[in-house]
Parts: sequence; structure tokens; C-alpha cells
Amino acid sequence: MNNSSSKESKTIPSVFTTGSVKSSVSEKQSALRGRQRQENHEKGQASEDKAAAYLKKNGYRILERNWRFHKNEIDIIARDGDYLVFVEVKARKNALHGFGCEAVDSKKQGIIKKVAEAYLIYNHLSLTGTPCRFDVISIDGGSICLFKNAF
Repeated sequence: MNNSSSKESKTIPSVFTTGSVKSSVSEKQSALRGRQRQENHEKGQASEDKAAAYLKKNGYRILERNWRFHKNEIDIIARDGDYLVFVEVKARKNALHGFGCEAVDSKKQGIIKKVAEAYLIYNHLSLTGTPCRFDVISIDGGSICLFKNAF
């Protein structure tokens, strides 16, 4: 038995190793995605700021912004008279991809309803006795449109 052969180091073929070209491209893509995510977050925050100002101007009292339940959130929770209002804000720079309000489909509505229910439970409010409403604010280009009792 030859002990020196058992101590020889074996090299992994290059097929199994990541090359510097691949990692360089992937790092650039990752950085680009990170910047894009940050830009989208900033745009969304600016839209929500506009929506909150619009709601205040129209008599709403803002209670919460970006209230989270697990990975989902409600953009704005406000009071409008006796109603607790859960507001979804959607913005579009132009109509190329439709209007913002069109993005609040039945799946999104279901998510918002579940998060609203969690908010009521978390704040010890009655699930059946608290008058609630779901509004949508659509910011399209420079115009703001409020859809009261949207769903």
C-alpha cells in the first residue's frame, strides 16, 4: 500500500467551480436588482405620501401606515367618520400598463381583507361590530382618484 498516493490532493474539474466571469455577472445583476428594488420602494413611498396628504385634506385621520402582518401589508389605515378604512395605494407613471386601481384584483383584495382582519384582532376590535371600509387610491400620472368602498 502506497501512503503517498492517498495523501495526494485531488482537484475539482473546472466544470464544477464557479468562474470569476459568472460571479462578476451575477454580482452586477444582483446590484442592479437591489438598485431597482430601492427605486421602486422610494416611488411607492412617495405615492403613499401623496395619498396620505390627499386623505388628510379630505377629512381622514391617518392611524397607521404600512401596517404589516407577516409578509403582507396595508398601505394606510385611517378613520373617516365612524369608519375604519383600509386603503390600498396604487400608482402608475402613465397608462401604458393600465391604471393603478386595476392592479387591485380579487387576489390582492383577499390579502388585504386578511391583513385587515389581523389588524382588528391585534387591536382588540370587534370583527363584526367595527364599521370597516376598503378604499383604493389610484395615482395615475398627475391625477389622484379615490375609490371609496372599492370592494
